[in-house]
Amino acid sequence: MGKRPPSHTADEAVEHRRPLPAAKSGRTKPRGRTAPRRSAKGKPGHQDDAAPADGVECLEITDERDRPLMVMPIAQARRQPLRHRVVLVMLYDAEGRIYLQKRAANKHLYPGRWDLSATGHVLAGESREDAALRELREELGIAAGRLIRRAEIPATEATGYAHITLFAAGPVGEAPQPNPDEVADGMFVDADELGALLEHFREMLTPALVWATERGDVFRDIPCPVRPDAPELSEQS
Repeated sequence: MGKRPPSHTADEAVEHRRPLPAAKSGRTKPRGRTAPRRSAKGKPGHQDDAAPADGVECLEITDERDRPLMVMPIAQARRQPLRHRVVLVMLYDAEGRIYLQKRAANKHLYPGRWDLSATGHVLAGESREDAALRELREELGIAAGRLIRRAEIPATEATGYAHITLFAAGPVGEAPQPNPDEVADGMFVDADELGALLEHFREMLTPALVWATERGDVFRDIPCPVRPDAPELSEQS
């Protein structure tokens, strides 16, 4: 994959916005200029979440400056090249290894490929930190107590029109418990092992994992273990 846009500051505060009115069905479009049609090539901001059986999950459609325009069901938004928000989470253990998840075979995008620890859409009215913590719980059964922002990438064609926020989480002492509806398998790998995967099995990795690895984000400033006597940190650091 080619070079990506430079990241913004990792300390940017997240706004908690009120949910906007849901988009009407039919041909309703967001105000302002719509993005160009997305190509079929792999994008680092891929997401293929499906709406839950007991309700419809919605996300905020934004403009190029990440300002909200409207709320739309995920299934409807996926059919259009519209700007939205996505979180990617890198989970580490006490040895500094990153957890890779193998995407379930029923996934619409990249089934069976190795991916970052947890990924997902930011739902309408949800902060990026809350979305990252939710994806860790839903996909891996992990209740992470600390998140660190690693990168902010604006929405472009290269990201699949996703405003990407990359987080680091952990270190964790317990083993992840993958949700079989989302994750087929998982493993912790070190830098050498990830490098070997990238060199010899690149086609088995998702664009998001390749992108984060080639940017040098995966093993940069790995979260340190928290001392037993250290004060408890907020979940939104």
